[in-house]
Amino acid sequence: MSKPILEANAVVPLYRQLMEKLQKEITSGILKPGDRLLPEVEMAKYYQVSVITARKAMDELAAQGLIEKKQGKGTFVTSPKYGRDYTHIQGFSESCLARGLKPGARLLQKEIVAPKSSILESLGLDENSQTVKIVRLRYVNDDKDSDPRYQRYGVAPKTKADYAFLLQENLDGSLFQVLREKKDLVIDGSKKIVEICRATTEEARWLKLRKNAPLLLVRSVAFGNAGQPVYVCMQVINGERFQLIL
Repeated sequence: MSKPILEANAVVPLYRQLMEKLQKEITSGILKPGDRLLPEVEMAKYYQVSVITARKAMDELAAQGLIEKKQGKGTFVTSPKYGRDYTHIQGFSESCLARGLKPGARLLQKEIVAPKSSILESLGLDENSQTVKIVRLRYVNDDKDSDPRYQRYGVAPKTKADYAFLLQENLDGSLFQVLREKKDLVIDGSKKIVEICRATTEEARWLKLRKNAPLLLVRSVAFGNAGQPVYVCMQVINGERFQLIL
């Protein structure tokens, strides 16, 4: 962290000069996620400003989500939030690639199941139908701690649309792409409900959170190019690492 010359007589207040200096160091990568910043008293002394000025600069950075104050430990640079534009029909992989990021996945479960009645209803199926269940953990840039999300899919029935072939597919990448290449099926629309939930024991374990931690829950039904429901998806997302664009 280089020491700049803050201009006491400048039009821009000292706290803002300090905030912008640290902000630039964080966004440029000079200060990296996990780096510990100086305590407010030491920072004030280092930059020759008051403690109140240093504290206000730090509060501004915290409000922007660039730093995080951990009681008893100090103040640390946070990992960047990853945004998702839900105004477009786009899967996780496609969304990452559009922003120059590398999507990652860990397959947790893949099997034929008798789903809950709510999933059957969403897919327009009778009570005896089965679906392909896919559970994955998604992340960004080979970093399993970046934008982790727990995904649970119920894909259309093996009896009617024959999606059982998914059991043999590599699902580390885009489900959209697999459906397009194997079934000539394009996801043409979706219906989403966004709400807040609390992490179950399983979700907390995979997302590295405490049980009952608040999460963003996105329930969606995706429709094919003929208007037919293709799959139901439930995503639970760590809201502290995510920006929702509507």
